[in-house]
Amino acid sequence: MIEKSDLAVARRKQILDATFKVVSVKGYQNMGIADIAAELGIGHGTVYRYFKNKLDIVNCIIDEVITRVTRVVLDLPAGESNSLEEYREQLLLIGNGLVNLIDEEPELASFLHYENLGLPLEVTAKVDVAFDLFAAYTQAYLKNGVEKGFLRQDINTWETALALNAILFEAAKRILKSTEPREIVKEVWFQTVIGLMLDGLGSRPGP
Repeated sequence: MIEKSDLAVARRKQILDATFKVVSVKGYQNMGIADIAAELGIGHGTVYRYFKNKLDIVNCIIDEVITRVTRVVLDLPAGESNSLEEYREQLLLIGNGLVNLIDEEPELASFLHYENLGLPLEVTAKVDVAFDLFAAYTQAYLKNGVEKGFLRQDINTWETALALNAILFEAAKRILKSTEPREIVKEVWFQTVIGLMLDGLGSRPGP
């Protein structure tokens, strides 16, 4: 027999998933509890039974997005790479992880470009903190490369981390939007983006 707690968890997830879809199409300001309830074919009261309001729902979604993206990054410890080639492999794995994540949850891409959703300041502030957290992970990879000598010593690691993350997220979005065969598009994008990154960051032999 299914426990009541299991049913509650399942219903919360249904509401979160429905909100994902609605807010991605309508934006936060134009979305109401009625839209979420209509998406699921349930009454307003059922939604309010699990969440206080739409802000409460969106906050839960943001927490889930942060958890999912963080998991992709944390699966690859920063100190593992010992050469430019190993760092290239790390970047490929992170890129593939982001593509697969957004492929499973297409609406997630909207939250990675949250400025288009009209979210409240308290929510966007949380997303900004999350992006800074992702940048800190990327900075750790860069510092590892600088310390081990396969990345340039003069890199501004924080600014470079922010730039690399922006490129990776944009590449993931473009790959998923393309109508060309997925594997071909991934290969072209990853080789182009990672080539640009590493050609500029890689240490150069002395004279």
